[in-house]
Amino acid sequence: MMRRIVPVLDALTALVLLLLVWVLLTDGFTLALGRVRVPVTRGQDVLLVALALAAIRWIVAAPSIRPGRPARVVAIGVVVYTAVLSLICLGNHVTFRTHAMDLGYYVQVVWALGQGLTPHETLLEQHAWAGHLSPILYLMAPLGRLPWLPEALLVFQSLALALGAVPLYLMARPRVGDVAAAGLAVLYLMNPTLHGINTKDFHTAALAIPLLITAMYAVQTRRWWLFWPALVLTLGTREDASIAVVGLGLWVAMAKRRFVLGGGIAVIGIAWLFASVGWIMPHFRGEPYPYLTARYGHLGKSLGAIILSPILRPRAVLETLLSARRLRYVAALLAPLGFLPLAAPIAAVGALPALAQNLLNSDPILFNYRTQYQSFVLPFLVVASIAGLERVRAWSQGAVRPSRLGAMLTPRRVLTGAALVSLVLSDRTVNGLAVSRWRPTDDARAAVKVMDSIPPSASVCAGERFFPHLARRQKVFVFPVGLDRADYAFVSSARLDEGEVGRVVATRDGADVTLSPGAPVNKTVRYRVVREEGEYLLLQRTTGTN
Repeated sequence: MMRRIVPVLDALTALVLLLLVWVLLTDGFTLALGRVRVPVTRGQDVLLVALALAAIRWIVAAPSIRPGRPARVVAIGVVVYTAVLSLICLGNHVTFRTHAMDLGYYVQVVWALGQGLTPHETLLEQHAWAGHLSPILYLMAPLGRLPWLPEALLVFQSLALALGAVPLYLMARPRVGDVAAAGLAVLYLMNPTLHGINTKDFHTAALAIPLLITAMYAVQTRRWWLFWPALVLTLGTREDASIAVVGLGLWVAMAKRRFVLGGGIAVIGIAWLFASVGWIMPHFRGEPYPYLTARYGHLGKSLGAIILSPILRPRAVLETLLSARRLRYVAALLAPLGFLPLAAPIAAVGALPALAQNLLNSDPILFNYRTQYQSFVLPFLVVASIAGLERVRAWSQGAVRPSRLGAMLTPRRVLTGAALVSLVLSDRTVNGLAVSRWRPTDDARAAVKVMDSIPPSASVCAGERFFPHLARRQKVFVFPVGLDRADYAFVSSARLDEGEVGRVVATRDGADVTLSPGAPVNKTVRYRVVREEGEYLLLQRTTGTN
């Protein structure tokens, strides 16, 4: 009886998916139900309905899906992921939804390296290595000569993250078979944490994800010529990638039973961590590394005290770890992987150092499952899923005596459930495919016209959302910082008649504009309008300041 509704469920799911396409293309519609008006304008809401129908369909009768060529499925997945996530990221950039921190920051640094200049950034007005130590950017310096550098960084990041599926598939194939390995690779590409990292600007930390997976694949296959470059490049992504390298050492020692090698890798990670935050970065900053006391001051006042806090301050550590928000964060990391890492906890040991780094800090952004701070956790969890799936397969085949729950699990059920959870937690990603999210408005086109008229060698002060578009120069500031030093100011005149430009007191007399910002400028600055498009003004600074 239940199977008779399968065609109905399939038809309904297909209709809802067509509705999803319609909403993405047209921005949706409002459904009138008597006096109640229901807006159907977000793709994610329609997707959730489709997923609910798909889940019911699988419960009633799971369809038989067996790809003929699993390797081809992985290759197609890599291409589709790169195309879709690149489109979303480029749409964010075209419509001014990328940010000074971090895309604008990295654009300016890579541009400087591409010109053979010192990597100085003017967002925080310091040497780039004073904020984060990312020598991997030297390898990306050729991109700095491209006129479309921001777009290149966004596409490069999408491709790099997609390619992480390849070593994951190659690593899983001899252990769980071609089909299940392809399923894990696709599950990785569907991961909501991966999507969150990918769609939030550009971060060098994100590059550690494919590098760490590659390093673990190289250990498993004894390809040391591949392992050591992957290790060095991982350390080059950011100073705190050394914590992930410590995790890699733990994984080699505990999961692969290579204690000497694993210990050596962990020592390399610890040594680089102390060198980076204790010597290299303070050298460029002219002061101690700032993020320890800001985020971990409740555990200790030095790096050594923070590392030893589980022993020195166990109560403070436990109270921090057991908060409801942090527990939800851990669940959000594990659920899209079908909780497979829990089936093989030793294989997941590499995630512990970075997970502790995120859980023990006081800044909620570090234990948000969609932020770049998961870049040092996710690789270990997806690799641990291989061992977890291997154990689930052994349970399903009766190779061991599992619990009643374990006996109900099969690789197919776990992967299917994980895929559905991944799509549910990734539902907001689909909103980025809406035409309105990547189609420039008249307002955006006016802004581009004005920005294109700014001389490339000139210094500029502009709003935060315009920073990434103007960062290919030596000096660019976030308004109102730098108003007294910039050659040009790019501003909106929307509230100029009310005596204000971006919360700065402003007056206009013909082509002359006077700006009176408070701290940190504390000067009256005079500019002259040299171009006006729509609401946007390009102002050139005159010599007069008070």
